[in-house]
Amino acid sequence: MEAKTGKAMAEDLKGAALLFDLDGTLVDTVEDLAAAMNHALVEAGHASVPTSEVRHLVGHGARRMLMRGYVVSAGREAEAEELDLAMTRFLDHYQANIAVHSRPFDYAIEMIEGFLARGARAAICTNKREAMARLLIETLGVSHLFDAIVGADTTAAAKPDPAPVRLCLEKTNARRAVFIGDSDTDIRAAKAADLPCFIADFGYGPITLAAETAGLFSHYREASRLIGAALRP
Repeated sequence: MEAKTGKAMAEDLKGAALLFDLDGTLVDTVEDLAAAMNHALVEAGHASVPTSEVRHLVGHGARRMLMRGYVVSAGREAEAEELDLAMTRFLDHYQANIAVHSRPFDYAIEMIEGFLARGARAAICTNKREAMARLLIETLGVSHLFDAIVGADTTAAAKPDPAPVRLCLEKTNARRAVFIGDSDTDIRAAKAADLPCFIADFGYGPITLAAETAGLFSHYREASRLIGAALRP
């Protein structure tokens, strides 16, 4: 009887999926992103941007982050050639130093493992380039947890377009799913894909659309309860 009950528990979330944003949601990456961006800015003769300010520049991909960083540092927008060179410097530095300080947020991995043990699947849906997202997840040693890693360049459009979210659903064979993010971009993408969205209020934001979410959480132990209730058959 106990074995049967255990098997039933292990399969109670079969067909369900957890889709995660990456930067600011699953992994705290801001220090390594700031170091790479500041490397590019300093090489171009501009001042570094404090890490506290970089937090609010993350979420729309490296190029957009650099464009905004240029305005903060140089007080003007970058010319196209400047931005191309800055991108090359940024990517080279970031690839070589992708997880010096970056770590999953507390209890995030344990939570995912718990849901996988019950038959659910997990995927990453990020506006980071796919190759960089894969490198980060592999370097952190958690790539085995995810059925899919979809980046800003994986589909024709990045979040908030729903295409990356829908690809994650396809790759996980999900019949029901939730999206876990940290910003308005994630809220819009989840809404466009008709998924409930839970938001980490410790992430990089901004969060102006909180009223349109299924809930906010301040720790992954709290998120586990919210997500479990939403995925229950």
